[in-house]
Amino acid sequence: MSAESDDSIENIDFGGRFARQFFNNNCPRFEGDLLNPITSTPVASDNSFCESGYESFNHANKLIDVNNNSNNLHNSLNVIQRQQRSNSLFTTTPAVADILNAKNPWTSQALREVYQKFNNVDKIEKAASLHRSAATYSEPQYTWSGQLPSRSYKNPVYSCKVFLGGVPWDVTEQGLIDTFGRFGPLRVQWPGKDVRQQSGQTKAGYVYLIYESERYVKSLLSACTQDFGSGSHPEKYYYQISSRRMRFKEVQAIPWILADSNYIRNQSGRPDMHRTVFVGALHGMLTAEGLARVMNDLFGGVAYVGIDTDKYKYPLGSGRVTFNNQRSYMKALSAAFIEIKSSQFTKKIQLDPYLEPSSCSTCHIQSGPFFCRDCLRYYCKTCWNWRHSAQESIFGKSHRPLMRKKRET
Repeated sequence: MSAESDDSIENIDFGGRFARQFFNNNCPRFEGDLLNPITSTPVASDNSFCESGYESFNHANKLIDVNNNSNNLHNSLNVIQRQQRSNSLFTTTPAVADILNAKNPWTSQALREVYQKFNNVDKIEKAASLHRSAATYSEPQYTWSGQLPSRSYKNPVYSCKVFLGGVPWDVTEQGLIDTFGRFGPLRVQWPGKDVRQQSGQTKAGYVYLIYESERYVKSLLSACTQDFGSGSHPEKYYYQISSRRMRFKEVQAIPWILADSNYIRNQSGRPDMHRTVFVGALHGMLTAEGLARVMNDLFGGVAYVGIDTDKYKYPLGSGRVTFNNQRSYMKALSAAFIEIKSSQFTKKIQLDPYLEPSSCSTCHIQSGPFFCRDCLRYYCKTCWNWRHSAQESIFGKSHRPLMRKKRET
């Protein structure tokens, strides 16, 4: 999403111009490393020169001896102060103003205090990370109940990756390879296995089987017990395995057909990303067509649905829904959480704005890796803190930050 600029603060420089002039005058040899706006992206914005100047202050604090260069620093400070007084458009954040007015603003302690005050990124990123799993503890605003579209394929093409659920807790990786290797060469992907073993927890009750070819997946599915449900294509696959303490345990195999990754309901041109919502916590059996039916029944106006997949073209548990009108889009955003009840599964999913690479909607200089779920605007680190710290202190309400998640491979 993109948001329009706020006219009341569009002229705020937030230390960017100040930082550039200071470092260009005093630290030209570091200019290419410290002040490079091209390297800043929403996924990895740590290299942005416009960490409001405060990231640059921190780097300078480590790279130069401010005591030995005090005369040059104070001369530059005087130039900046004269420019500030002569230019009514040059305004700064309160922290930068405090530095300009200080008797000796370039002490190591002063720089560290400013950096610590505004470098709240860990707190913001943690809140954004927690929000990704908000569906697990949030109440749904809508509940959809019904029959999902039945699938019918002549020659389906599968991902070479298969989800295996209900795996016995004492089964070993070699045991899985011995059992399912009869269908073809494969490797086992066990999510969080190493972390769980180090913390003393039991292994997750599911794994992914990754075969070398799609034809081996078809061999596995043909050997499974199949549940057709109400359609002509099998809805569920089951296979019996044994472990040291469990005999003939039935596990569920969930394959993925590549054609289920996209569904176009409205052919009216290219999808509008400004009317697209991100959908998280999707069930592995929910297809793009099925998600389109749910969203269209609840909000109307669905134009396109895409399921996010990894390098094996297997679902990542998230997707995108594009609407053809603003009313349906805003209604979906307001819902935030919905519950899907079908004969195959019951699952609560999460709806958020779809985030694109964007500059900060406030300063228009830095990249905007943080998106406010309540303001519907992109922010850099400095502008987020500047905008929301006062808001929280006055109204006592914390806004919800979102961040683009690095795409898994």
